Amino acid sequence: MPDYAPSQRHDVLDEMRGFAVLAMFAVNIQLFALVWIAADIPGLQGDFDSWGDRAVWLVIQTLVSQSGTALFIALFGAALVLSVGAARQNPTRQWPRLSWLLLLGLLHAHLFWYGDILVPLALVAMIVVAANGMTVRGLWGLGLGLIGFTGLMLLAGSAIGALIGDSITAAGAMGFNPEAIADIEALYRTGFLARLGYNMSIALQSEMMQIVFMSGRIAGCLLLGMAGLRSGFLTGTWSARQYGWIAAIALVLGVAVCLAGAVNAMASGFSPAAVLQNRVAQYFGSLALALGYAAAFMLAAKLDLARAARAALAAVGRMPISNYVLQTLLMTLLFVGFPGLGQFGQIDRTGLALILVSVWVAQIFGSIFWLQRYSYGPVEWVWRSLTAGRPQAWLR
Repeated sequence: MPDYAPSQRHDVLDEMRGFAVLAMFAVNIQLFALVWIAADIPGLQGDFDSWGDRAVWLVIQTLVSQSGTALFIALFGAALVLSVGAARQNPTRQWPRLSWLLLLGLLHAHLFWYGDILVPLALVAMIVVAANGMTVRGLWGLGLGLIGFTGLMLLAGSAIGALIGDSITAAGAMGFNPEAIADIEALYRTGFLARLGYNMSIALQSEMMQIVFMSGRIAGCLLLGMAGLRSGFLTGTWSARQYGWIAAIALVLGVAVCLAGAVNAMASGFSPAAVLQNRVAQYFGSLALALGYAAAFMLAAKLDLARAARAALAAVGRMPISNYVLQTLLMTLLFVGFPGLGQFGQIDRTGLALILVSVWVAQIFGSIFWLQRYSYGPVEWVWRSLTAGRPQAWLR
């Protein structure tokens, strides 16, 4: 089987990146529509009695919870290698580019949505980019070590949390009583400006939590993405047989672990111990899923399967930050009050699933339409122009 040409290599990375952006939205839409803890404890806000609502939550938990983000971060790591180049230039040359991404992320997080991933990603990438000088084996080892260490911290937290017992709910332990949730709902429905202070506060807390507790996972995924590119895994140099075996084993393992954690949490009535155990299951299972998805995409590219579907995802993946930010803007208009519609806490999960699919379709066709006229997405163009210090040509 011949290796890919350089353009094909970038195509498959774009395909995976597009998939990751859409997968992340399947998780994030719950955080836009409900208090953040309702993603883990779905009965906390709104209806969770219908089979449809339960099925939607279970599918998201099993197939895309954390795995889309892990894949997105790993692909960013691969992009760092491409940016630094084969000559492995001074990694500090990437700092201006990453600093502008950090600024864009701060604006996104604090003005619009606290769940932003760009801020911790840019900060951690500024450090991790220096590791490109390591051997591929060193990148694999350090990446897995950081992910494992962070996972051990999560396991320890889960063990401590199990001591809470069932005398208090997980939501109650975090201060999410019915009165607090009602106050948050009222704040969202009042309007964008009324909610702004709350969003800024939660954004700052989220950034601190991600940097302190999850930077090891972020760094690990970046390093694995760098190793994946340099080892040839993400450039199609491995055999179809290798990709097939990796995809099959990783996907089966990832689905089994994530499904077990989610079912256990649901069966327990979302007890504190089971919720924490589910988080541990999602942490490790999502990494297997991300690997499995990557291998499946490489196999599909190797065998030239599902060409139309991959081309559609590639369009989304060529303007990933624009699509990511667009998701935020659309959901802000839908769920926050004036000038939006103020539907926060009002739509059940089956309704969210319909919105999710509608946005997916719109972003796929919108990305194809946009890229027929422009070389970059609008946010990517701003980022490139800021980095270069002058407006970049973007008309085709």
